[in-house]
Amino acid sequence: MANNRVIKHMNLNEETRELVIQFRGSSCAIEAKALEFKKNEQGRLAYLLLDRLIHKSHESSFECFLNEQWENGFSISGCYVTELNRALT
Repeated sequence: MANNRVIKHMNLNEETRELVIQFRGSSCAIEAKALEFKKNEQGRLAYLLLDRLIHKSHESSFECFLNEQWENGFSISGCYVTELNRALT
């Protein structure tokens, strides 16, 4: 693994579009609104467009360790909002 931040918890309320993300090594959670989101055929989040920045300017990806297993990470981009995208099989 690179020195990317690792998402250890992610929960999206599809009705309100409220997203909660917690990173490994942090007890604080980040809350944001999902302006858009897409799931793959298995129902896992593959794309998110958030209402604000949650990444740092030098970051280009987040790793994912969800439900006690490694998953494909998200590539991230954005100047005013954060866009997360990942390929899921």
